[in-house]
Amino acid sequence: MNDQDNCKELEQETVKCSRCGNCRSICPVFLAENKENTTPRSKARMIEAVLNGELELTPGMQARFDKCLLCMACKTNCGSHVRTDELILKARTKLVKRNGLNPIKKAAFTGLRYRKLFDLGLRTGALFQSLIFKELPDGRGRVARIPIPGSGLNIRRVIPNLTFRPLRTRLPYFNKAQTPKSKGRVLFFTGCTLNYIYPQAGEAVVRILTRNGWDVIIPEEQCCCGTPAFTSGDSETGKFLAEQNIRSFSKENCDHIVTACSSCGEALLSEYGHLLHDSSLVDDWHELSSKVQDISQFVVQHCDLKRFGQLPLEITYHDACHLVRGMNVSSQPRQIFKAIPGLKFVEMKDADRCCGAGGTFSAVYYELSRKINDKKLDNIEATDMKYVVVGCSSCRMHITDGLSQRNSPIQVLHTAEIIDMAYAAGEKEGK
Repeated sequence: MNDQDNCKELEQETVKCSRCGNCRSICPVFLAENKENTTPRSKARMIEAVLNGELELTPGMQARFDKCLLCMACKTNCGSHVRTDELILKARTKLVKRNGLNPIKKAAFTGLRYRKLFDLGLRTGALFQSLIFKELPDGRGRVARIPIPGSGLNIRRVIPNLTFRPLRTRLPYFNKAQTPKSKGRVLFFTGCTLNYIYPQAGEAVVRILTRNGWDVIIPEEQCCCGTPAFTSGDSETGKFLAEQNIRSFSKENCDHIVTACSSCGEALLSEYGHLLHDSSLVDDWHELSSKVQDISQFVVQHCDLKRFGQLPLEITYHDACHLVRGMNVSSQPRQIFKAIPGLKFVEMKDADRCCGAGGTFSAVYYELSRKINDKKLDNIEATDMKYVVVGCSSCRMHITDGLSQRNSPIQVLHTAEIIDMAYAAGEKEGK
């Protein structure tokens, strides 16, 4: 798509916006700040003004477009069906090309291109994290030993532990089904956070799949899905990483591709279509994308829910934005919870309301993201449950930080961990 076509597509979307203001009632950033220039309709109007030559792509405009969580609440609630998330992503890409990228982000995204160097950096970080961060007594994460400017580290933001043993070093490339006969091969895209921060959730995914008769392959050449880069406007790095992953997956003979991170899943399922529209690998992506499923989707469709055992836990569930609106996954986790004997599941108010994480958003606008998160935390605590379950590691980090700041005893678990525990309980019962 050339620049002229791109501008025409932008114009077609902006004219759909009737300026009705319905987006004001569901935009988490506007609800937190009460500033019109943060609303989706305001951003649509700014794009229109740029296309008409009334405004320039200035750094000030870039800052306004950066202040969006890409939660897609406005898109799904828009009566005019404006694809606001796509508008904002295209605007960010143009703004980055005009004004450049934040130097810290630029360095980080450049590192993502070099898979082995990125891996070495995070492993080294795990070794030396104790020098800068001290672990909390409850094991939920770490806080800075001394105030560090930025990203909330100066106000005791809780960050997760980096693992000394990443998931892809704990598990082999090929994980054989635990049944006499295999049902097929599943490719597990681990992503970054499960690999380096929450490997226990990744191990749970593999146990779930192999228990149910599936061989699991974990490609060694997979890399970051690219979401942090392309959502920040660095479409070149996003495309580079997308192509790397598609090449890696195309080498494998698999029946399904399973993800356990909503951002990774949405990227593979749909966002790669935008990044690879002019790539020679776009046909390969089309073929592979039809195989992509979140772990909860896969369990409902391809696993035996009757093998769950008694699990006497009290939980509520948070719908991650990229899962509920990006991958259309909402009923499946709930179907699973209701199938687990002994599990008490209570819905929270506004379960699909954004928690304020937004990937790099919470690092750049930490205090704003905390303000947005407070609404989510209020709803979690109102259920009086002991656990909140999520299907997104970014949400997990942010909600854990918020609960820890409140000294709340509520723990955060990944959906896969609940499923894995239910199967383990079933094995003990002889199911």
